[in-house]
Amino acid sequence: MKKSILSMVFVLSASAALSACSSAGSSGDTGAGSGKTYEIKVAHAAPATNDRLETSLQEFKKEVEAKSNGAIKINTFPASQLGGEREQIEGVQLGSLHMAAVSTGPLPGVFKDSMVFDLPFLFNNEEQAYAVLDGPVGQELLQNMAAQTGIRGLAWGENGFRHFTNNIRPIQKPEDLKGLKIRTQENPLHMDMVKALAASPTPMAFGEVYSALQQGVIDGQENPISLIESMRFYEVNKYATLDGHVYSPYVLMINDAFYQTLPQDLQKVLADAAKNWSTVQRDLNKKQVDAGVENLKQKGMNIIELTDEQKEAFRNATKSVYDKYRNELSSGLIDKVLQAAEEAK
Repeated sequence: MKKSILSMVFVLSASAALSACSSAGSSGDTGAGSGKTYEIKVAHAAPATNDRLETSLQEFKKEVEAKSNGAIKINTFPASQLGGEREQIEGVQLGSLHMAAVSTGPLPGVFKDSMVFDLPFLFNNEEQAYAVLDGPVGQELLQNMAAQTGIRGLAWGENGFRHFTNNIRPIQKPEDLKGLKIRTQENPLHMDMVKALAASPTPMAFGEVYSALQQGVIDGQENPISLIESMRFYEVNKYATLDGHVYSPYVLMINDAFYQTLPQDLQKVLADAAKNWSTVQRDLNKKQVDAGVENLKQKGMNIIELTDEQKEAFRNATKSVYDKYRNELSSGLIDKVLQAAEEAK
């Protein structure tokens, strides 16, 4: 009952928001010169300061507002101010939230095929991931998401390669994870990967992870270096293993119904700025990761870097995940992505 009431509130809010803009969406209307303004909320879960996501979204804001001649106003809401990533995705789908920049971790809740990019050890490096995400396969996935969910993906960003941290022991081989309680995103594939490594997956909202580590509710977690640093997980975890088990993209998304109400020139402003955001955000992420590893060492965190042979042991231990999801995702999707990844090497 509670969920139904909340959903009704979301829908009513969405209807009000969309009706306020619908008069500007007629064919031929030129938004930048019409005198109308559109205030767009963009939510995300990353920190409000010293993080590449908010910084890149401020650049997105500047470009959109300048190129739309002030017809679009962007307001960002970092640090889960408008809910965790799952709530942000639901908000964009329902229309109660215009836009969000979220990781793909909780996205399968509304678009199951997005799990294909969460397959363990799918990509060897960032450049290979960019080629697949920005190429035909990645763009086709965004188109399918819009058609199936009403969420339009404007561009792929970079959350980064995910690594394990914990407070119990160094992780150097798959067996070292046995019995550890590891926080995961609310993503079935992530949970299956952790189970394949004989650990216990514990899904929870991102904003709850620090206190759960501090209180010993969980032993460890897995996230990119940039978030391990910016969320200060080094204060509550001793060990970080740079295994890079999953490459995690961000998706800059917008409610498609709202997007379609915008004049075509303003749609183009958003689409072009989103592509530029992707480049800026990825560059910022790389710099933050490079500096982050050194900072974690200085903060006293024990950093374990794996050899190729050690990573291969983790890859072999998680092969069962591929076997399971071949039958759960769209037919041929995993093989299509694997072929694109192989061609991008």
